[in-house]
Amino acid sequence: MPKLKKLTDKIASELPAPPKGNKIWYEDRDDARGFGIRVTASGARSFILRYVAEYREYRYTIGLFGPDGWKTERARREAQRLMAMVRLSNGKEHPMASRRQSLSEHKAQREAETYRQAVEEYIKREQIGRKRNATADQVERGLLAEGKPWLDLPLNEISDEVIFRRLEEIRDGDPRSDPALKPRPYLANRFHAYLSTFFKWCASPGIKKLPASPMLGMPKPWDGEEARSRFFNDDELKVLWQAADTIGGVAGAYVKLAMLTGKRRSALVAMQWADIDDDWVWAPETDNRRRKRNKRLHGIPLPRLAQRILTGIRPKEFSDNPDVFPGRERGTRLHPGSTLQNKVRKASGVDDFFMHALRHTVETRLAELGVQPHIRDLVLDHAPARGSGAGYDHYHYKNEMREALETWAAHIEQVVASDGVKVLR
Repeated sequence: MPKLKKLTDKIASELPAPPKGNKIWYEDRDDARGFGIRVTASGARSFILRYVAEYREYRYTIGLFGPDGWKTERARREAQRLMAMVRLSNGKEHPMASRRQSLSEHKAQREAETYRQAVEEYIKREQIGRKRNATADQVERGLLAEGKPWLDLPLNEISDEVIFRRLEEIRDGDPRSDPALKPRPYLANRFHAYLSTFFKWCASPGIKKLPASPMLGMPKPWDGEEARSRFFNDDELKVLWQAADTIGGVAGAYVKLAMLTGKRRSALVAMQWADIDDDWVWAPETDNRRRKRNKRLHGIPLPRLAQRILTGIRPKEFSDNPDVFPGRERGTRLHPGSTLQNKVRKASGVDDFFMHALRHTVETRLAELGVQPHIRDLVLDHAPARGSGAGYDHYHYKNEMREALETWAAHIEQVVASDGVKVLR
């Protein structure tokens, strides 16, 4: 057993690495008996303490040596403190026992963690913290709403069989127990996607809430999903606008802005008054950490019709809510989900209305009005399909976007109220 009279930082840094495995040098001193340093074949160095407790010999790693780790003198003092703890307790308390207890408590806490708690942490740390995902609220609602039967279940009790049955239930409905539960195959596939990324995160290094994701190898519950190609004609646009009037308030204004801009619903619902400048250019805050994103968010000049709509819902007095489309409860935003979509369907008679079809409508109808593809891409936040040239073009195209959106707004005005566009709001 190699011994050193006294270990110093210089000696610790110069000790040779063994050809394989590791080698330990101990100090030969009464006041630091068992204190030493381990050097691995790769050159990693860590301070250790060898001691006897409960009739067993233990080796406890104090920490790594180096500029960002432990210095020798500090590690020696820690070793002396730990040895004093062992002696005073007659071996009943010692560092390895404390570590085992801590790991046991951590394991018990991890096993007791519920699905709801894990989802909330996932949204905070992954969707918002790491990805800065604009649809984080939407993901959270989907995971909690469709995973409602699991909210208070321990996470590790949600097996692949349980998940598979829940996905089938959403896909096929459950008319025997509740006729109102209609088949929702598209929702089943979306919930499958949410669960896949959620459980992958739960099993990822550094998180380790689960040893492995229960979604591994699980197929989508429905393979008949097709890309939606629905867009609305002029007659449908007229009744949809009138439906928004019937709904009224913030929700009605939201539907109208979605018709006028074609923005993604998660981006539009996040609109804040501070993002709209004096010239009515809406420039949403972007994540400056990222150079490129699959889902872009371009600022756009809001057409005059949109300006009149927003002026009608703007608080006349100071409000501590910065959102243009606030929810009913303080500090929340409007939720443009199935409840709002059902209201629009009922008020308009367009039974197959869904919010995303408004994006298809704006894209298609702008093309009919002669708006060039690269301008449509900017308006709808698409990646420009121009090859390598897109990366060299830094022009903002605000005037071109303003002209395109004013043309589209004028068309809607003509369709909805051809005999009195000035009263349209």
